[in-house]
Amino acid sequence: MSDFYIKRVTAKGSGKKDSTVDLRPGLNIIKGRSNTGKTVIIKCIDFCFGSKKPPFDESFGYTTIEMELHTRNGDITISRQLGKNQVEVTTSVPGFNNGTYDLKPSKKKHPLPILSDLLLASIGIEGEHQIVKNKDFDKRRLTWRTFLSALLFHVTDIAKETSVIEPEQGTEKTAMLSALLFLMSGKDFSESDAQTKKEIRVARKRAVEEYVNKKIQSASDKKKVLQESLNAFDGVDVEQAMQDVITSLQYTEGQISYTADQCRKIMQQIYDLQDRSAECELLQNRYSSLETQYISDIKRLSFIVNGESKMGQVPHNQTCPFCEGKLPVRDKKSYIDSAQAELNRIMVQMDGLKETENDLKKEKVEIEKQLDELQDDREQLEKKIDKELQPKADALKQSLNNYRTYIQIQQELQVIDDFASSWVTDLRELPSEDETRTEYHPKEYFDDPFQERMDEMLKAALTDCQYENLTAARFNMKDFDIEVNGHKKADVNGQGYCSFLNSIVAVVFRSYMEKYATYNPGFVVIDTPLLGLDQGVDDNDQKSMRTALFNFFIKHQTDGQLIILENIRHLPEIDFEKAGANVITFTKGHGNGRYGFLNDVK
Repeated sequence: MSDFYIKRVTAKGSGKKDSTVDLRPGLNIIKGRSNTGKTVIIKCIDFCFGSKKPPFDESFGYTTIEMELHTRNGDITISRQLGKNQVEVTTSVPGFNNGTYDLKPSKKKHPLPILSDLLLASIGIEGEHQIVKNKDFDKRRLTWRTFLSALLFHVTDIAKETSVIEPEQGTEKTAMLSALLFLMSGKDFSESDAQTKKEIRVARKRAVEEYVNKKIQSASDKKKVLQESLNAFDGVDVEQAMQDVITSLQYTEGQISYTADQCRKIMQQIYDLQDRSAECELLQNRYSSLETQYISDIKRLSFIVNGESKMGQVPHNQTCPFCEGKLPVRDKKSYIDSAQAELNRIMVQMDGLKETENDLKKEKVEIEKQLDELQDDREQLEKKIDKELQPKADALKQSLNNYRTYIQIQQELQVIDDFASSWVTDLRELPSEDETRTEYHPKEYFDDPFQERMDEMLKAALTDCQYENLTAARFNMKDFDIEVNGHKKADVNGQGYCSFLNSIVAVVFRSYMEKYATYNPGFVVIDTPLLGLDQGVDDNDQKSMRTALFNFFIKHQTDGQLIILENIRHLPEIDFEKAGANVITFTKGHGNGRYGFLNDVK
């Protein structure tokens, strides 16, 4: 944390009780209702640092403002009366005495010491330093007020649509940026430095010119190739040709669809006939088995009939061959008639089976004939699709693609022409460099690491502060201001969001100075950082930017002193004291506590 901070601000007057606010390093929250004197405090600080504007009217009875500072080189107390351009100083900074100090250098024979020299010495800047104030390298003395706009952000500044750090006036802008460069690097920038920068600019311009010219040449070569491709379409009405091709393609694809449907119907007929053929095959197998059975039955019955006939011719044995006794005569039943009848019945069935088999064979032959015919028809249709219709459709599609390529080439040629025109314009708008004259442009001396660090710190800050729809953030060096999602803040945001973003820029810039500057003033005062912000969500919502912003202040309170002046109604419900902040509350009579900054003023 920086060793420079404001310890106390006091308003004094004859017969008046001192009105004092005690401040600490880190985060200080001065909250109160409207017209309780919050803004008066930043005006008092500005007044003690040399502002021409008094913080309030003398009719209030307060005539003197006193401010106490703590620095690494010693404490300083500044006391200034309203209407005076001198201050009374009490200090322990080595090399400086107590007494009266002028706010600006004087041409008197015995000039008084300058307050700015004391303040600069308190952060380590010894002696007088000159900074460049315009492009012609005219110099002016470095003073505390040269860069004070980067430390004090009045309520009229915080909602600015332009840079909250960079002044709007040209001369003041150049001097202020030069002062910031000095604080960061501890270095004055001479004309020789500018000459070096100019040489770099000239080299960059030449590099850009060469790059753009190569782009134009490459585009020209590409255009030539594309133009040659268009020669094949000379004399062709491409739009009419495309319509004709589309019509033919639709007709051909319709034919393919119709022919394919005919193929499907033929295949269904083939499947049906194949089923019938298989059924005939099955019946043939069954009839063959039945015929075999009939043949076996015929052989069996024929054997019975023949056997019976033969047995009838064999004489009956009347004497027993063993005992030679007389054997009785027995009547033997004959099966010839029944067997003959069964044989005749089977023969009739056999004849019927033969006729059925013949009919079945004829049917199968007819089915095979129909199958062959259908297979021929299917093959012809498939051949028509494969050899005639589909190649025709493919050729039509290729023609259509060719015509589309023609249109695409025309579009590419138009794009090339547009780009070439744009590149020529860019070349024309490249700044010309006067070889005989060197100019000073302070922003050229903010190096790449500065912008890279600012980009990273701003992106991290906006992430911490729950900025809506955050995609990208960067520090635009041309505007010396934040740019979010590719837009300048005023292009897409109103007053409330501008105040929010300006507050983030102010605190991030303070953190940058704390980390990287050679000389760091170490404090920032912001009056009403939430001015006009109404996000439309509750402060307890995790997307609340108001709550997130003050949590961001708490998170970075060790980066230096931060004094926030805010209306009590706008503050989110955070226990600031528990978070380590110094909280001063002005109640305006609504509850116990101090009414406002100035005693007896209501």
